[in-house]
Amino acid sequence: MKKLLLFLLCTVVTLSGCSTFNEETAKKNVEQEINNFYNNLLMEDIDAVMKQVSTDSEQYYNLYDNYRDIFQKYNYSYQLKEISYDQVSKDIVVASVSLTVSGVNRDQEYDSYDVVQTFTFKSVSDKKWKITAIDDKYDFK
Repeated sequence: MKKLLLFLLCTVVTLSGCSTFNEETAKKNVEQEINNFYNNLLMEDIDAVMKQVSTDSEQYYNLYDNYRDIFQKYNYSYQLKEISYDQVSKDIVVASVSLTVSGVNRDQEYDSYDVVQTFTFKSVSDKKWKITAIDDKYDFK
């Protein structure tokens, strides 16, 4: 019995040491996804934006409608200030993004505001993450 317990303990320790998850790599991949997301918003490419969002997301269709309306009504630019990580694991990454949104509406009226958005990503494969939720944490209009 002791040998079996020792064997199981050694197996668990060995397997847990073989984990391929790298937190820094996950952060870099998510940061790249966030930068691509805002670049796609800047280019007003709704298809590219929505390819980054998981179709399993409860927000998927609301996000599509929201960004389509923004593209029709506004010409915004997005300046990222800071990305911080609230949670990082092999299955999920939650990141807070501080940015300035500025631009003009179709009547050429200028608008600028700061916002902190929270992104939730899920892992879909090694080094590939999809957005499952985007929420405005703080909106400084």
